[in-house]
Amino acid sequence: MAPPPLPERSVMMIPSRNDLPALVPEVSLPVVEVVFVGNHCNFSGCLISATVQELGGVSSATLSSFPKFKEFVQTTGALPEVLLLDEPLMRSMTPAEWTWVLSLPGLRLGIAYSTMEFALACHADPALRRHSVNLLPLNVRLDVWLSIVKLIVHGGSYVCPEVIAALPHEERTEAVGVSGLTQRQLDVLQQVADGHSNKSIAKNLGLSIHTVKLHLHNGSIRLGARNRTEAAMRFREMRP
Repeated sequence: MAPPPLPERSVMMIPSRNDLPALVPEVSLPVVEVVFVGNHCNFSGCLISATVQELGGVSSATLSSFPKFKEFVQTTGALPEVLLLDEPLMRSMTPAEWTWVLSLPGLRLGIAYSTMEFALACHADPALRRHSVNLLPLNVRLDVWLSIVKLIVHGGSYVCPEVIAALPHEERTEAVGVSGLTQRQLDVLQQVADGHSNKSIAKNLGLSIHTVKLHLHNGSIRLGARNRTEAAMRFREMRP
């Protein structure tokens, strides 16, 4: 069954050069750092406001449908650095639309999912895996959401630990180990293994405590560790 049509939402558009007053000198278009595309229930005004504020006021746009996103890119010429799509939007996209999205240069793609079934299907998709797609749940606390999005915007990668845990055993085993950990997860685990507290790790690495906890949590899941002590032990075992 096709999903219901997405509700319309106002779009924060960057003016094109033709819309600028005649006396204003021509300037290059700014880069749009983050674009959210999805319905207003998942990407509410309050959530977007809190996210942009947490990110330090990055430039952003919020759109309600794929056609609006494509029109935004084509009319402004502004390519997003990070594109976050919600599950209902993704379910409505055609293969041709997906091909166009994945052809955008330098794009970091995040999928905000509602159901584990859909997240696992995305994780198994070869094209999405080649693009190192980020998979983040919609039903998380605000502070966790903010930490995840901040991680992605700053160049990190994120796949929800619950998605990794739900994979078949052979795939889960392949995902763990040094190659399955991001550099930041390795950095945090090294600090944990050295006996540092979260507060100390945050200071040493220039991160927030929330981000340290997120890296530690995800790293522990990938190592199959049940707690901080076990994560430190497994990390020491896998290091040369």
